[in-house]
Amino acid sequence: MLLPWFESVATRAFENRDPVAVVTPLGSHSAFLRAKLLAHRISLLGVKFLSPPSLRELLLHDISANLPLREHLRLLLSVAAEQSAAENDPAKIDIAKSVARDPDSFLRALDQLGAAGWTLDEIASNALRDMARRFEKIVRDCELQFVHEADRAAVASAEKSQPRFAHLLVIGFDGANWPLWPLLRAAVMASSRAIVVLNDPRDEARDLDETWIGTWEEIFGTAEPIAEAEAGPELTIPAIASPRNLTALSSQVFRAGDLPETKSERIERAQNPMDSVYFLIGRDTTQQAKGIVALTAKFLGQETCERIGILFPRGGALARLVAAFLDVAKIPHNDGVAHLTPSVFDDDAWRTWLELQESPRLKTLLHFLRALPEKTFEKMSIFEVEETLRSAYADVLIDNLDILRKYLTGKNNEIVRGLEEIAFLPATATLEQFLAQTREIFAHLGWMQHWSEIERLSRNWAGRVADSFSLRTYLRWLREILGAPSLSRDEFGAHPYSRVHLLRYTEAENQTWSHLIFAGLNEETWPTIADEPGFIGDQEIDVLNQKILNRRAVKRGRHGEGQWTVHENKTLLLGSTERRQIMLRQFSNLIESATAGIGVTANLYSDLFPSRIANPSELFSRLYFIARGRGVSQQTMHALETETRAWLKNSVAVAGVVDRGYDTGIAQTRVAYDARRRPGRSSEYEFALLKPPDRAIALRVTDWEQALRWPALVWMKTFLGVEAEDENADAWAISTGQWVHRWLAQAARISNGDQFVDLGDAKKIRARILEDARGFRDQVQNLCAACDRPLPDWWMSGWSNALYIADCLAEKLSGLSEWPRMATEFSLGSPAMISLSAKEALRVRGRVDLILARGKKNGSAVGYPDLWVVDYKTGKQRGFNLRELRRNQTPKEKLRKQLVEGRGVQLGLYALAVHALGASRVRMTLLSPNGDLEPQFLLEHVLAQNDFWRELHRMQETGVFGVIGRIFNEFGAVRTYPLATLAIDPDLLREKWEMTHPAFATENYYGND
Repeated sequence: MLLPWFESVATRAFENRDPVAVVTPLGSHSAFLRAKLLAHRISLLGVKFLSPPSLRELLLHDISANLPLREHLRLLLSVAAEQSAAENDPAKIDIAKSVARDPDSFLRALDQLGAAGWTLDEIASNALRDMARRFEKIVRDCELQFVHEADRAAVASAEKSQPRFAHLLVIGFDGANWPLWPLLRAAVMASSRAIVVLNDPRDEARDLDETWIGTWEEIFGTAEPIAEAEAGPELTIPAIASPRNLTALSSQVFRAGDLPETKSERIERAQNPMDSVYFLIGRDTTQQAKGIVALTAKFLGQETCERIGILFPRGGALARLVAAFLDVAKIPHNDGVAHLTPSVFDDDAWRTWLELQESPRLKTLLHFLRALPEKTFEKMSIFEVEETLRSAYADVLIDNLDILRKYLTGKNNEIVRGLEEIAFLPATATLEQFLAQTREIFAHLGWMQHWSEIERLSRNWAGRVADSFSLRTYLRWLREILGAPSLSRDEFGAHPYSRVHLLRYTEAENQTWSHLIFAGLNEETWPTIADEPGFIGDQEIDVLNQKILNRRAVKRGRHGEGQWTVHENKTLLLGSTERRQIMLRQFSNLIESATAGIGVTANLYSDLFPSRIANPSELFSRLYFIARGRGVSQQTMHALETETRAWLKNSVAVAGVVDRGYDTGIAQTRVAYDARRRPGRSSEYEFALLKPPDRAIALRVTDWEQALRWPALVWMKTFLGVEAEDENADAWAISTGQWVHRWLAQAARISNGDQFVDLGDAKKIRARILEDARGFRDQVQNLCAACDRPLPDWWMSGWSNALYIADCLAEKLSGLSEWPRMATEFSLGSPAMISLSAKEALRVRGRVDLILARGKKNGSAVGYPDLWVVDYKTGKQRGFNLRELRRNQTPKEKLRKQLVEGRGVQLGLYALAVHALGASRVRMTLLSPNGDLEPQFLLEHVLAQNDFWRELHRMQETGVFGVIGRIFNEFGAVRTYPLATLAIDPDLLREKWEMTHPAFATENYYGND
């Protein structure tokens, strides 16, 4: 039927004054028709192929219909929801807040109801009805029109206007397209001559499709059945000798009743499997994609291959990988799924600006400053700015930018100036006010292209939104309109007339194929389980559909004794039940459309839970039973995966082409993967340099202590300059430590960290600590008041805890009459040189919390021969307890055990450093608030660990650190790595660590522990 129409109409289309048009539901259908017509050498000059959006644009050309973007409707619906929430009505507020935060689901419900000719007055609660009325009023005030209203207006206009089309062909539409019924009706009414091709209903969705046909017949007359003998030449693939029973596969899969269960049928199917149906199971998505491409190459090599369809449930990793592998293999294809590429405006600076506006905190500010191409702080580098701001945050423990700016006023004017230049949008405003301030900010940032696009999209309606709304809603709208991604295809993926086509399941119906590959047939992907009830439940949809159905007696015809139609200005609502029926009907039609071969693929393991077996979908199981005569079990899935892997391995010509483009990119990754899991010393793949560093390395004593626990993190920080931005970092611990150390130093009245003073009375020190702490609290309280903010309760709790710790530590200084001199925050030098031998010296930097001194002052760099080094621990780390010594364990052995665990390294380095500065006797204490101030280890214990310190020196000189400790811990906290790092067995890491650093081995010091 189609070929005669195109031969008679399309060939003379340019002779008509009005256009000749073909309307199809999707672009893939149009591409299919074009390809077949070109194969029949039929000219398409003057023939317009229209999709529903382009048809709507043509029909509404003379109608004053201002259709808004979807993003605009979401904005206006959020505005209406915020208005409802502002009333503080307990019956509305929760629902309103939910819709305001995510309006898309409710907007889809309104679209469904509107397209079907209903409103929420029929079913919804008072809260939803109130929001819907507010939303419709705002849309009307903006002089915008809904799509379903415009489609019905097009019907009314078509009844009164001259025809727009000389000839019109509508093809490919069925019961899945009920929302488009008014638009298609308007198009047919607006044509001089029109042909509508309707498909014979199938059992899977018979009610929907029969009602669709009956409604067309009600408006335009009885449909004329076309027998196969009368159809004439068709635009299909030439007849192919179908493999055994392939044409009957669909009827067997979806036949009424249960699947065959008789023994003879099972034996027959098992002994004579369908050799034209291929089943591939990939261990993961990548292997499944390789199998699909390999099967595609196999199909392309068959003489019967005319057109291959690779079908996917949705866009995603599987479709993207298949397209990429086809591109690498240089197989021309039409990627109808395509992949998303970011908008030209969607860069790091834009995203971080949105984050900064939504949450004006220190973290988001630093992200924004790093992303900006221009310098905001002219006289300072971004690293200096970051260090200054982080230091200010650690001082006050409040990351509000206004408070930080006030705190730095008079301390760093360049930082203050830069912060004042960063403008922020108000918390609430009208759309016009938001846009005006956005224009000023973008002008300052030089983002005029951003503003031009916003102005274009908001022209003619933004000024009519009179109500104020939240900044969050406005920023979401900006993110949507400027960050909308576009579809992109690879070099070999933009060939609409190629033999290979990548499509979604919903896009491949009403076309003919020699081969089809049904990809991604796992239970969790397609067909999807019915959606959970939303704003419109399935029961409510059934009630509404029954209201609009009109049973009408007609003469007996092809559709039986009667027909179903819908009332005027109404259409059927499609719920989850109806959508599933449509998907099964589409699948059935797709199976029948394949003439030479079918491939069915799935994953063995779940994408969502990689450790869990992914069940095959019901359709996969049915197809396998029909084609192989047995059911699908987990053993069957494992066997199919093994067969697929072996087939891919043996298909050198295919698998080699698929992998070729990735060998150079991942080969070295594989080498590193294997090296990190091979027993032996740490190699260059395990946080180690191949040759010694070309600069002198001087680590802080705190970094050396961390190097025994998290060597990889210290290595990356030292040699790569990268650190993780750990959002869960304990800011409390950092600030508490700084406050306590500062108050203790100030209480000793020491102006120079290298100066020893009289110890003084502990009560006076505690009084000074209280005075300094209260002064600091008042300072922060005044900063908050200056920024119109209260001092947070959590801050007061943290301040009280720090004061308690400082007071506890100060109290422990009482009764130390034998130690009359003290120094706090004593600097070791930049760096301090700790000699280990004639040619070996550790370079360290740091400050000692407290040094007590006694004896006569001498001329050494430290000034006193007898010292007591005290390191405060304000966090969770406990001090050393000599009472924990095991029987027969000496203090030297105890210290060694602590050192290899990464505890006490900082204290030991302090002792070595002051020894190098002239101290001959040194006591050491790691002091916690609950511990006692008593000597825990002596200098001779530290000096006895010479091989330990020499191993640190070797790490310093070679840059070979290695890795130890859990990278991922399911049941505890671990440090965050700044680079992607796969987990490795902890026992293997321990073995490699001790082989790389023998001095850090634990077995010699733990005995049987």
